[in-house]
Amino acid sequence: MSEQEKTEIKFSEKFSLKMRKIFISSRWLTLLLVLVLIGAFVGLNVWINTLELPEIDVTANKIYTLSETSKKALESIDQDIKLYLFGIEEDNSVVGLVKQYCEANDKISYEMLSSESNLEKVQEFELEDGYPIVVVESGNSKKIIDARSEFTSYDYTTYAQIDTTEQTLTNSILSLGTENKPKVYFVQGHEEFAISTEESMQAELGVLSTYLKNEAFDISNINLITTGSVPDDCNVLAIISPATDFLENEANAVIDYIGKGGNLFVTQDVVSQSTTFPNLQKILDVYGVSFENGYIFETNSNYMAANYPYVFIPQISSTNEITADIATDSRIWLAYSQKLNFKSDEELQNLKVTKEELLGTTDNAMFITDFSTNLANATSTAQTGHFTVSALMTKTIAEGSEEQATEGAEEANPEGKVDKIESKMVIAGNGRFFADYIVEELDRNYPISYIESNKDFAINSIAYLSEKENTLTIRKDMSGTSYVFTATENQNRVVLAIIFTIPIVIILVGIFVWRHRKKRK
Repeated sequence: MSEQEKTEIKFSEKFSLKMRKIFISSRWLTLLLVLVLIGAFVGLNVWINTLELPEIDVTANKIYTLSETSKKALESIDQDIKLYLFGIEEDNSVVGLVKQYCEANDKISYEMLSSESNLEKVQEFELEDGYPIVVVESGNSKKIIDARSEFTSYDYTTYAQIDTTEQTLTNSILSLGTENKPKVYFVQGHEEFAISTEESMQAELGVLSTYLKNEAFDISNINLITTGSVPDDCNVLAIISPATDFLENEANAVIDYIGKGGNLFVTQDVVSQSTTFPNLQKILDVYGVSFENGYIFETNSNYMAANYPYVFIPQISSTNEITADIATDSRIWLAYSQKLNFKSDEELQNLKVTKEELLGTTDNAMFITDFSTNLANATSTAQTGHFTVSALMTKTIAEGSEEQATEGAEEANPEGKVDKIESKMVIAGNGRFFADYIVEELDRNYPISYIESNKDFAINSIAYLSEKENTLTIRKDMSGTSYVFTATENQNRVVLAIIFTIPIVIILVGIFVWRHRKKRK
């Protein structure tokens, strides 16, 4: 061993002996050292707790971190938006995400809401204890989000749970941050399903009305006999399951609207075999499509309600933006649906119309048109095969500057240089599935509009037709995620006891052992 190593050993031994002599020989100095260590430990923890250190998201999919997509979208928000969090604990991950929204744009703020802190707002929003709610408010507009059901979804293709908290919050903020709300008119006068208004709260489309208002749509009923034409500010004209036909001048008003590039959302439900709609059909002929009165039987047991083949789950398009998320995350239930018939491909081409199926049946479905006999006889004469229940129809009105402009397009562009103008229509052989009707085969307590993604199909269709662009898809796979642990009050006490008690016990045991050894000497 070298002289240098001997010197180092001697020094370390000397230092160790010196420290033991100072602190072990004197019980007061030892106690002082213990108290200093404990004080330093407690003080360090208190100081760290006072710091608002950024949270570290260690999940693979960054579930608790605001995405760059949201941050970019929030840059356009230039009006004050406030988020009220009711029935949600301060340490909930939703609160952490909301704080990131506030950091991303100083126009956004939040408040932890309770009856004690702001009873006026609780009463205004009609909130109840036990129901975690997030309210997004901007000016006179607000959107109420049910935190129990609207922050998660389920992917039926991968069987994974999907976190949609950020998607829901971002789209809610963006929808209220829109100054010009899309205008949607629901046609009345033919016993159609009606939306709820301040004048008439009793309506078949009450649930849909609430959600459309939440998504910042401006909705109202319209009677074409009274107005004589479709208003110029109409983004979408909705005709939801009329029971009687249009008048000729009403049909002409809608056709004129289509000629200006207007968009339609049209549904129809089963009616008596003696009821006909020649004037409504004039409107549909513009797109080369028609309803066939009858109802679908789905014979594939995987897609129908038990013992009720007329209540079924349709095949949902995964390629169209209206239905893409529904196709993976959820389902739709239909009852007594009609089917659509289309002109031949050549005729559609002449009409400058393209079609895309949104909802359809399996290849083993049946379509019943004979209402006059018993079910056994009716099925024996039924059509079989695949049927289209809903489709997106796109009609080209003007292809560009070389195309002869329509009268409406000329008025919009007096120089005669016409950009490509299209009219789109979402058409469905069922309107009852997003209305406030009880279908007992599915649920005896809640209307069918509440079930699965029924109302979402209507909302998505109207959003697509109105070209509402502030809708983002931000879906985070929660499979295999290490969730942030939120301790209960009792669990928190146990954790604190472990953190503080164990070091103290170790120190006390050390003192006891030292005193015991000293007595033995």
